[in-house]
Amino acid sequence: MLNWDVQDVRRYKDKPFEFEEELDLTKELTTRSKEVLDADKVSVKGQLFNDNGLVISDVKIKTTLTVPSTRSLLPVELPVDIRVNEAYNVDSVADEEELEQYNVVIPVDDENPTINVYESVIDNILLSIPSKVLTKKEEEENIMPSGKNWEVISEEDFKSQKEEEHVNPEFAKLKNLFNNNDDKE
Repeated sequence: MLNWDVQDVRRYKDKPFEFEEELDLTKELTTRSKEVLDADKVSVKGQLFNDNGLVISDVKIKTTLTVPSTRSLLPVELPVDIRVNEAYNVDSVADEEELEQYNVVIPVDDENPTINVYESVIDNILLSIPSKVLTKKEEEENIMPSGKNWEVISEEDFKSQKEEEHVNPEFAKLKNLFNNNDDKE
């Protein structure tokens, strides 16, 4: 299940090693993150390329997660459609310049030389969850939480309230007081 021995991948020298699977990762995702309430089947399609001691992965991941709204905690369906590229350093002979061109370079253990795309899929799904998730109604109506004698306001509303506040005239006089002292020196 998305784990391959390095020797199997090396057999594909002239062409990419292609794979396609549909996985049920609900248990793994909900166990690793309290943000995930449920998950549809995960479609994983990709290729592994051999490149001078590196195995390069190009993986497309599609699923739909159910996560809580960041305002109301109501369940929200969040479509996930991401593409992940990683490099696995299988021979430990790649030079520094070559490694710098990749965002993620994963060393492969000499004792157990496997390419583990499974963990990468889970990690990248979790990393793709945005910090702000809203229901359609919250998004369209800009609904903010409130209670007795309190309410949450947006940053824009807060800034506009600050601009509307008038300066206390007594404080304005104090401001000018410091300017006069500078002139006397």
